[in-house]
Amino acid sequence: MSAIRALAEDLAARSDEQLRELLTARPDLALPPVPDFQALAARASTRISVQRVLEKLTAPQLQVLEALDLTTNEDSHLSTTASWLKASISGSTIKSLDVILSYLHSLALLRRATPHPGAPKADAGRKFYLPVSVLGEALGAYPAGLGRPYSTLAAQQPEFGQRLVGIVEGLRQRGLPIEKADTPSTAAHSLHHLVSDPAGWEALLADAPPQTHDLLRRFKYSPVGTIPRKAAISRAVLDNPSPTPVEWLVAHGLLVPLDALHVELPRPVGQASRGHVIVSDFQLDPVPPTPRPVPHNLRDNAAYGAVAETLRLVTELLAVAAEAPVGTLRSGGVGVREVRRVSDALRLDALATAWLLELSALSGLLVLDAATSRWGAAETDWPTLDRELQWQHLVKAWLDAERAPSLIGAPLPGGGSVNALAGELSRPDAPLVRRRMLEMFASLAAAESLEEAHSGAYDAEDLIGALTWHQPRLQRRFARLVPGMLKEAAQLGLVGSGALTELGHAVAAGDFDRAAARLREALPEPLSSFLLQADLTAVAPGYLDPKVARQLSLVADAEGQGPATIYRFSANSVRRALDADMDAASILEFLAHYSATEVPQPLRYLVEDTAARHGRLRIGAAWSYLRSDDETGLNALMADPRAGALGLTRIAPTVISSAATPQELALAIRDLGYSPVMEGRAREANGSHARPPVPAPSSSPTRINQWELGEDDLEAQLAALRGRGPAVAPKGDESVPLVGLETLRKAIRTKSSVRMGVVDSQGNERQEIFVPLSVSEGRVRVFDPRRDVERVVSIHRIMDVEIVEGSPAHG
Repeated sequence: MSAIRALAEDLAARSDEQLRELLTARPDLALPPVPDFQALAARASTRISVQRVLEKLTAPQLQVLEALDLTTNEDSHLSTTASWLKASISGSTIKSLDVILSYLHSLALLRRATPHPGAPKADAGRKFYLPVSVLGEALGAYPAGLGRPYSTLAAQQPEFGQRLVGIVEGLRQRGLPIEKADTPSTAAHSLHHLVSDPAGWEALLADAPPQTHDLLRRFKYSPVGTIPRKAAISRAVLDNPSPTPVEWLVAHGLLVPLDALHVELPRPVGQASRGHVIVSDFQLDPVPPTPRPVPHNLRDNAAYGAVAETLRLVTELLAVAAEAPVGTLRSGGVGVREVRRVSDALRLDALATAWLLELSALSGLLVLDAATSRWGAAETDWPTLDRELQWQHLVKAWLDAERAPSLIGAPLPGGGSVNALAGELSRPDAPLVRRRMLEMFASLAAAESLEEAHSGAYDAEDLIGALTWHQPRLQRRFARLVPGMLKEAAQLGLVGSGALTELGHAVAAGDFDRAAARLREALPEPLSSFLLQADLTAVAPGYLDPKVARQLSLVADAEGQGPATIYRFSANSVRRALDADMDAASILEFLAHYSATEVPQPLRYLVEDTAARHGRLRIGAAWSYLRSDDETGLNALMADPRAGALGLTRIAPTVISSAATPQELALAIRDLGYSPVMEGRAREANGSHARPPVPAPSSSPTRINQWELGEDDLEAQLAALRGRGPAVAPKGDESVPLVGLETLRKAIRTKSSVRMGVVDSQGNERQEIFVPLSVSEGRVRVFDPRRDVERVVSIHRIMDVEIVEGSPAHG
């Protein structure tokens, strides 16, 4: 029976509650809904669906699944049970394996199977299992970190297969208990039995050079390794008097050369080096990392100080971007030179500035002008928001952002590095990793037993280790993203001195209102005054009220960092305030009102002297001009209300400037009854004059989880499966191609012939007999015995396929 059909029967035998648990754990199986159990089984047997659920398994669950995959065989109906798996998993118990196998079965990664014909009678009452047909493909080329069997390596590496016969003969001559072999396949069988026997393994390693055992232990996580320069395959012979460990292993057939630089450790050798088991480090429960005690006051001081500094810097960045928008490169992102300019304005290093650019953009505070390709400050209510609401806005955006700012500066494959606000920072998995990191931090904190008023601090390695136990398939993502995300969380006050703060606990639980309320209590009230000094500086001894800070930043330049900010007055800073429609009187009035000290005389002189010289030269904007010797006609045009949209300004008795382009001005003037002539060559519109700025899409789109089933969805799907509701799709259509692919893969494994119905380009179907060789990328490579040639057939042209009885699979 087909494995998909067998799985369909297994699913049909489950209760509604069990099916509900399955669809809740694997919602992609019912999105879109399936019409029957065969279609459900087919979808549960697709590689992408299996890979998705594998990412949710813990380390012991994944280890059991890998061991089961290596010890079962669908073609020979070799199933397994907990008591059999116990011998392959060191440190396991039948009870714990039964629990894990039952859970894996509930996820439809396994199906119930009949006991193997050779099973002892004592195991007849146990539950036997077989994996879904695509599990081996989903797990990857080397499940459990073990290599391929000797038989596969001998067949796929012909040169090694030929050497293997000589190796076996040489081992026999040395007195090792190994069966005689005269073909690569029998030699592979003989060496497999020798290595798998504990006594034979010890006898084989008796004369191994020093450090051989250490070398074998290096293959714990991957069976493929690189040959060191001092080792040479040509010296890998049995009679070499002083071989290196690599040369000795290759000479004895315990390492298989793949090419001039790489070798592979065969599966039985890997198991033997682990103590003749598949899993040697089975841990049913995670080992929690050891926390470093941190006093709450130290944690909170670091966190709330980071929050205040981040909010201050974001506000200052928006002011810089409003004055001079941040330019981008043609290749995307903000270049080093532009980041340096902003860094100088903020008095920060480049990486800190890049992080602020990313944070502001993904929060929607910086938007990209599509016309000028520059990032400018968005028109928002940010300056008027309370600090806790500003923080809440940043944290929500950071949690949902499908970007990884911590990857800024990482090398690119083609050379160079990743720039801030570049497309290379896009990571759709970033929100998942952030939430998993905070949840793990919260669970570790809940299990701590530290003295009162202390919290546990953890570094990135501690978190990565804990996260990897719960989701080992995501280990590379965690190792890549968690260190940077932990630093970002510290900048947002979720972590302080390495410990999760009250803000972090609230955000991990999704309670943003509680977090904002706690931040409101913790941050000091904003100040509404500053201290003016005779050296043309002002000192803000704490966080200034946003309104006061904005006005003071207009009149003076901020210097230094931290909550106690120094502002320096200069002719340029005063001129900036005058350009913003202030005058000397209003500037001095502002300083006198908000200063806790008298306005120093040097500062008063600076303001009045700069204002006296200000405005002697006037600059205005004009895109085109209109000149005429007819002053009366120009007066009539200026008075015409229909010309009001042209932005006309009289700059001389015979000259008028306009805010419109020359082409627009000419068309409008002609419509008014005049006959102008274009003078000189008109400039082409470019930049922001070409068209109005187009707001960029949100830098942090929050996507609804498409893999989520509601209660109504579950009920409708269960009703369709049980035949209690309307049909949701044509029955059986989805499973047909997957059953055909399963048949092809089985024929490839067993080297069987198949009878295949193939449709040609004219739509004519014909039945032909082929020997399938491989399936990949929507094509199947076959051998045509009638024509004695190889062919490639597109899978979409195959209508049906069945194994021919009497071929090797049936002989």
